[in-house]
Amino acid sequence: MATLLFSPYPSPRPLLRTPTTPSNWMPLPPDFSPPAAEPRPRAPRAAAVGAPASAAPIALFLYKRPQHTLRCLESLATNPEFLDSPLYLFCDGPKNAADAAAVEQVRRIARELPHPHKVLIEARTNHGLAESVIAGVTQVVQQHGRVVVVEDDLVLAPTFLAFMNRSLHHYADDDSVMQISGHMYPVDAGSPHDAVFLPMASSWGWATWNRAWQHFDPTMRDFQTLVEQPGLRRQFDVDGAFPFFSILKRQRAGRADSWFIRWYLSMFMQGGMALYPRQSLVRNEGFDGTGVHCGVGGSPYDKPGVLPHQPLTRLPDASHVDAHALARVRTFLAAKNTLWQRLLRRLRNTLSALSAPRPS
Repeated sequence: MATLLFSPYPSPRPLLRTPTTPSNWMPLPPDFSPPAAEPRPRAPRAAAVGAPASAAPIALFLYKRPQHTLRCLESLATNPEFLDSPLYLFCDGPKNAADAAAVEQVRRIARELPHPHKVLIEARTNHGLAESVIAGVTQVVQQHGRVVVVEDDLVLAPTFLAFMNRSLHHYADDDSVMQISGHMYPVDAGSPHDAVFLPMASSWGWATWNRAWQHFDPTMRDFQTLVEQPGLRRQFDVDGAFPFFSILKRQRAGRADSWFIRWYLSMFMQGGMALYPRQSLVRNEGFDGTGVHCGVGGSPYDKPGVLPHQPLTRLPDASHVDAHALARVRTFLAAKNTLWQRLLRRLRNTLSALSAPRPS
């Protein structure tokens, strides 16, 4: 493993290879199909430095948000690689009878999607997002060795899949790189490259390999290590800038159900890194009260405006955390997670829940 310029870890472990229609029901257009990709000339694969020989599979997780699903698919379709990518559509089952109509509408969108490499998986019962992601990612990486993971509330830049595929290919054999992120915090990374390495995991449009996912520990065996080592715990919280350990404690106590926090713990304890783009290629539209862990009021971690269209091709060769970019991300996270900011978000979420229509 390459030596880190800035290491937030203890000595890393060796990587071992081991049905009433709801009022907001949106009828699906009879001629629905994803929009054609933008008419941009596509360079031959042989001319692209570090280009993969084939497109990585996409695992798209869907539930009961038809409008979000349509926007997500429309944004994916602007990526030239979309129709070349194996596409796994994981559709969770309804939690109750009130959700059944919306769930069925999402499934209709998935069934009618004209994609040449589509695999549709429809769960008979509700598994929840965490269980669905864990099982789906495991299934796809075991079959293909890599996966690009997308949830239905994400809107993606036209260069999202190109960045994912190029990075998956470039770092395929670097065990210190465990994840590729499509999202980036709205900071100036200050790097001459188009991407930087950070020691935190990402959950908004990401990719990984089977070699990295093998280290995912859903049981959180290393939880007690953080409990007993305050310094390590602070590093897990990005030097105290974000309360990741609090989320981990809620997960341990059964008051949260997050695949992400368990993946981050697994990656952290392996001394792994994630590659983040210099500019975010993802926007999360789930901060409208429909997201599982998002709340309301818009994403505080996204920059307003149009997602970038220019390709990101200048990948860093040295596998080490970018200390400058990490410092800027830490400053940003700390400013967004003061006690006042957290109380304000909690108040907005409470008011939104109180004003939401009650099911009859």
